[in-house]
Amino acid sequence: MVWQRIRPFLFITAGSFLYSIAVNLFFVTNKLAQGGVTGISLLLHYKLGTPVGLLIILINIPVFILGYFVLGRGFLIRSAYGMLAASIFIDLTSAWQVPPLQNVILAPLYGGIIAGAGLGLVFRVGGTSGGGDIIARVLQHKFRRIDLGKFLFGIDFTIIAISALIVGVEKAMLTVVAVYVSARVVDLLLSGFQKQRSVIIISSKPDEITKEIHKRLVRGVTMLHSMGGYSRREGEVLLVVVQLYETDKLRRLVEEIDPRAFILALEAKEVHGEGFSFPSPARSHLGEENR
Repeated sequence: MVWQRIRPFLFITAGSFLYSIAVNLFFVTNKLAQGGVTGISLLLHYKLGTPVGLLIILINIPVFILGYFVLGRGFLIRSAYGMLAASIFIDLTSAWQVPPLQNVILAPLYGGIIAGAGLGLVFRVGGTSGGGDIIARVLQHKFRRIDLGKFLFGIDFTIIAISALIVGVEKAMLTVVAVYVSARVVDLLLSGFQKQRSVIIISSKPDEITKEIHKRLVRGVTMLHSMGGYSRREGEVLLVVVQLYETDKLRRLVEEIDPRAFILALEAKEVHGEGFSFPSPARSHLGEENR
């Protein structure tokens, strides 16, 4: 039980440290930009010499206040820890710089790989780096028909486009390479070749669990009528399909409502339909609108 509580924060700490290494050794040293709040902080650092980590914290303050009112306190706890850990590590490792690489393509490649590995560890346990992630989720909460990834892409693209005025067009183009590589590494760490999980939940509180899954994961739930083989009691079994990185959050959600619930997560080889093959307003209505 203790390990389950500290595990997310250990992952976030390790991931934040890796991300700070990528920022200082590859992005700052080679004067590359980034997307999100980190990108804004890097641009101000290049122009004014201000500490990158401190700027990330200051810019994130109003973002987190907005996220608190829209998304709720639970979502922001790990995000705040991830943001603070990354910011502190970035400033602590700011002196860890090497000469700019002669081969310009190596910086975005290796920086993207290391940054993606760090962010992947953070995202895998339900954390975020704050900033653009929270803004995108707030926008997605408002405009549910637009996929979250499109909001993230729009925010990052806007900041990188502006960065061309400060670091130059070539550096901005190299930044696009770094962001792309980082995104691919994050995707690999989160899902690999098995992106979804089919989760079966047996609980005495199916209605409460279903309501929270709809609210906090925005996933549809199928209720299957069941009968206990020994007790002969009738009840409901819940079936929900989630992304791999959502499995841990689903488990914690169920345990909060019913610590005695039985949870079985199965590997889903292929999933097609709303919320997986293409976006939908509520991401997935598996079972409720099953065709």
